[in-house]
Amino acid sequence: MTSPYRRTVLGNGLRVVSEKMPNVKSVSVGIWVDVGSRQESPRENGISHFIEHMCFKGTRRRNAKEIAQSLETLGGTLNAFTSRENTCFYARVLDEHFELGFDVLADITTQSLFDGGEFEKEKDVICEEIKDVFDTPGDIVHDYFAATLWNAHPLGQTIMGEAKGIRALQRRDLLGFTRRHYTTDRIVLSAAGAVDHDRLVDLARRKLVFPKSTTKKQLKAPSHREGRKKIFRRKLSQTHVCIGFPSIQFADPRKYHALLLNTLLGAGMGSRLFQTVREERGLAYTVYSYQDFYHDTGVFGLYLGTDSNKTAEAVNLVLQELAAVADDSITQEEVDRAKSQLKGSLILSLEGSHNRMNRLGRLELFQHTFVPLEQSAAQINAVTLADVRAIAGEIFREKLLTMVVLGPVGNSLLKQIDWSILQH
Repeated sequence: MTSPYRRTVLGNGLRVVSEKMPNVKSVSVGIWVDVGSRQESPRENGISHFIEHMCFKGTRRRNAKEIAQSLETLGGTLNAFTSRENTCFYARVLDEHFELGFDVLADITTQSLFDGGEFEKEKDVICEEIKDVFDTPGDIVHDYFAATLWNAHPLGQTIMGEAKGIRALQRRDLLGFTRRHYTTDRIVLSAAGAVDHDRLVDLARRKLVFPKSTTKKQLKAPSHREGRKKIFRRKLSQTHVCIGFPSIQFADPRKYHALLLNTLLGAGMGSRLFQTVREERGLAYTVYSYQDFYHDTGVFGLYLGTDSNKTAEAVNLVLQELAAVADDSITQEEVDRAKSQLKGSLILSLEGSHNRMNRLGRLELFQHTFVPLEQSAAQINAVTLADVRAIAGEIFREKLLTMVVLGPVGNSLLKQIDWSILQH
């Protein structure tokens, strides 16, 4: 049986990956650029996100309004996002509109004008976006946490940057950054759905004209000697807490060990944290855990929002749960249940072409390979109880714990927390 997955590397180094989905009438296409806030100098912080915005502000063939309406009027979508390590421009259209969708994507990523007037207006837009995040404590606390966890490392920089830095950027800064990083060796074209791979490759050859790189991509790995604790005092109705630890990278063979640990600990209403912190003790409305992967590291994090007078109690309870899983309280029944939950959510999420396209792009960027869904399910099934216990013991170490608190609390809170709970 022929595999629905295909991969082609063009002569200039640009990679094209696709996965054909039977009985699907849509196509999702993404142009992935292996650059994000991590590759920015402190003076450039926020420039990757700024470039993402500017790509929608006009090309030689389309103005901003025409770009916005190009696929929307056909029922399709056109959008983009920037992360700490990647930027992705994507479109989802009916298969009959595939070539138009591709043409628009190619146009905004290779022919954007970065018009001076639009550039100055977009500064205002981005500064308003930064204000919006600052006014949402459940969001900004994660930026504070990243800066504290990664310390002076570029991974700790915010994705949007700060308003002062955005105001100081010049048009030539964006053009220079684009020339250096939007190069064929750092770009992946991914597509899923009703897609013909040969047609996709032909369009890529003709329309995705990016320069070749003149510099080698270099990433400085972060180092973690010990965690840090910080209080950001602010008058709010709730106190917001992020707790986290350095974890494993995307390509680590123990990836599903960590994901299963996250699933049983804090992913969903049946998780340990939700049941103990919210359901049994009523200490939070929102409490969850997450596992983020990067090229050479990762972070296992937890978040909760709670009443300021109950913050110490809630944090101590979270630490008790972490200590319990690190001290082998995890049962086979929990692991089996987490396996079913993780496999089910993975399979359900990949029924749509957009998520398939995302998965293809990320796998190519981070692992330079493809993993069939059946293989992922088999890898999840192969994780043992001992594997989950081992990764919990490795990650949840008191010495490496970083905590950030945002709310109407003082440094005295730190004295009310029993850090020895995590010593094992």
